[in-house]
Formats: sequence, structure tokens, C-alpha cells
Amino acid sequence: MFDSPSNSPNVTAWLIYDANAPKPEAQIVQAYYDWDDTDLVPLQAKGVVPPDQYVTATVNFTDSPQDINYAIVNNVTYQPPTVPTLFTVLTSGAKAVEPAIYGNTTNPFVLKHLNMIYFVINNHDTGGHPCIFPAQPEVC
Repeated sequence: MFDSPSNSPNVTAWLIYDANAPKPEAQIVQAYYDWDDTDLVPLQAKGVVPPDQYVTATVNFTDSPQDINYAIVNNVTYQPPTVPTLFTVLTSGAKAVEPAIYGNTTNPFVLKHLNMIYFVINNHDTGGHPCIFPAQPEVC
């Protein structure tokens, strides 16, 4: 969480498939630069492609009875799957398209191969977040 000045915006994580494999050194970002992603343009102009699937994730945080802050997505507390998602996909064959195979607590979104997805994230958390527009605090 970025609510405290003692928290660092520099976080490094590795996706690990082999615990014995060496990991690269963590990269530290020394400075953040403002950029407006609406300035990005595709290399090849294309017409509007209607999405094949719409997915909405409403994100919020809630406190547990132990006063621990938990993320919730679509009113479901995040619980990591017992088996990593990619392992489930690779070992479940045709059942990989069934949300139930990922467990009831993971809140899975199963997407079809090569589909165009319209993904909306509604962030209802009022806590502090890193801002890429420090010169314009009103947009953070």
C-alpha cells in the first residue's frame, strides 16, 4: 500500500517455475516520468474491432476481523489458487475452459483463445496510489 511514506514504490517479483534456477538482479527505478498513454498510436491503423467478450472487475479493499486489509474483486476476497493457474491450464485439457476447475475462491475469468476482450477495472479503493501525474495532483 502507498498510504505510508515508509513504503517503497520499487517492488521486484519473479514468476518462478523452477525454484533452483537463478533469478536476475532486482531493478530499481530511480525516477518516474510522466507520459500520457492516450498519446500512444498503433503502428498500423485499424478500424474499431468489437470485443468478443466483456469482463468487469470491481476492486475494493476490506478489513478482516483481525484488522487485516484484504483485496476483494467483485465482492470476493482474493485467495490464491491451490495450484498455479498456468499449471491448471496445462494439465486439465478440455476442462481448462470451465471456471469451476480453478476453485471457488479464485474468482476466475476464463477467456477464449484469440478473443478480443474489453476489460474494465473499477477501482473503488480510497487508499493512496502511485501517481504518474505529480504536476497534476487533481488527476490522481
